[in-house]
Amino acid sequence: MAGFAGLGYGSGVEPETISIERQEIKISRLPSALEGLRIAVLSDFHLQPFTQLPHIQRAIAHSNSLRPDLVVLLGDYVDATVDSIEELAPALSQLNARLGIWGVLGNHDHWKGAGIVQEVLEKQGIGLLRNRGISMNCGGGELFLAGIDSVWAGPANLDLVLAERRTTAPVVLLAHEPDFGDVAAADGRIALQLSGHSHGGQVRLPFIGALQLPCYGKRYDQGYYRIKNMALYTNRGLGVVDVPIRINCPPEVTEITLRGA
Repeated sequence: MAGFAGLGYGSGVEPETISIERQEIKISRLPSALEGLRIAVLSDFHLQPFTQLPHIQRAIAHSNSLRPDLVVLLGDYVDATVDSIEELAPALSQLNARLGIWGVLGNHDHWKGAGIVQEVLEKQGIGLLRNRGISMNCGGGELFLAGIDSVWAGPANLDLVLAERRTTAPVVLLAHEPDFGDVAAADGRIALQLSGHSHGGQVRLPFIGALQLPCYGKRYDQGYYRIKNMALYTNRGLGVVDVPIRINCPPEVTEITLRGA
């Protein structure tokens, strides 16, 4: 009976129960104008077959309720078929932030059709950062928002990502796969990396942790880390893959608040 109850909770309750996680992150030499800048993070939508649009729409409502300055999307928009991006992208365009909505692609997007995913998202006003970065003026302070292509499935190139950085503005890197953090931290120019991909493992047991984790998502599978002088936060994602179950690992919308060190 307990086993059936646990399975019912893991398949029918927790996958639909979105947690809002709040994390303050200290960054060295953060311009005073960026103090308190809030970033909403959404990742791993995997729209259809297991994750349906109303679930994503609830996450969008949660994000908008936070009134963030910036929204970032960390990839894996589609799952079984690339066609689902036609349904997902208009919903994501309802996200609100004064500095816009920016994202990167994930490995599933590459496997199903990276070009199509990018085209449809950009038609809805969502900026895709594929091995490139942009300078943002935030009330007189500058932030360099960068995005690297999928490390697993795309042509990831950190030199291209940072090629347009002309100042010492702090760099926030969007990288779908969190284990890229070792490379990003070793580079020395990244202040904060935001990642998804791992889903936190979807099933986590006490004293054991995640039962299974994907390639490039094994070292930094959920939450906050410090690697050398770089901060890393891994979002557990919104959707599910392979098995539509979550236990001790609810889907997540993250609010990141930047603070000066």
